[in-house]
Amino acid sequence: MFVGTSCGGDDDGDSAGDPPAVTEASVATDMSTMDTTTPVMEAAIEIADFAFGPTDVTVAVGGTVTWTNTDDQAHTATSSGNFDTGSIAAGASASVTFDEPGTFTYICSFHPFMTATITVV
Repeated sequence: MFVGTSCGGDDDGDSAGDPPAVTEASVATDMSTMDTTTPVMEAAIEIADFAFGPTDVTVAVGGTVTWTNTDDQAHTATSSGNFDTGSIAAGASASVTFDEPGTFTYICSFHPFMTATITVV
């Protein structure tokens, strides 16, 4: 339930209790503010500036994670013995569906300093 309050000085005739309109410009798109601990069925991870973002995501069993490479070099998302996207070219994407619960750390096999974690619950 929304409870509106007036901030005064509104002379445009709109009802003081109306919530502000949500526009595309007002929706936060900063990945650092995303809740990555609540399990979701689909998660998006951006590969940018030689890093995975967000670095930790939680998906439900049966959920899918999609990596999109926005760098100008190829990358992978590789978890030894668990999953491997193979090479993801610049501008391309790759997805993995997780059918078993667990915590999976992964790297880019080309750039092993790039690390992240997926938790499946």
